[in-house]
Amino acid sequence: MLKIGRVMLAAAALAPLLAHTLEINDAYVRGLPPTQRNTAAFFTAVNTSDKPIELMAGESDAAERIEIHSHQHRDGMMLMQEQASVTIGAGERFVFAPGKYHLMFINITRPVRDGEEVSFSLKTSSGQEVTVVAPVVSVLKESTATKEHSGMHP
Repeated sequence: MLKIGRVMLAAAALAPLLAHTLEINDAYVRGLPPTQRNTAAFFTAVNTSDKPIELMAGESDAAERIEIHSHQHRDGMMLMQEQASVTIGAGERFVFAPGKYHLMFINITRPVRDGEEVSFSLKTSSGQEVTVVAPVVSVLKESTATKEHSGMHP
């Protein structure tokens, strides 16, 4: 029993160090009419470590599943494509923004209304999990929220 307590204490002591290798800034979830089954989240992920981070979608209680998607232009059409992960270089940031990469919420399990908050998680290939609590911003108000997301895009 004492050994388990020490392991838990050691893990708890390391948690703050791990949490600082990946920062999530300016997150919000797009609020859509209640008849919509899917929506998206946008944010900036910052890798503060000296090694690349492979970022993957986690979970949310607001949707059956969440996925990283990219927009691609093919034959004059814009298509969304699921991405298993994205890699964020050491000391770099990766912007998830409308018309670019985004976190897709598939089969919403409850209404996501303007002004409410939605929780979701992101995972790294090293096992780190980051929980994000993001405000819902109506698509009608989104232009003011997206001004914060005018950074580098792959």
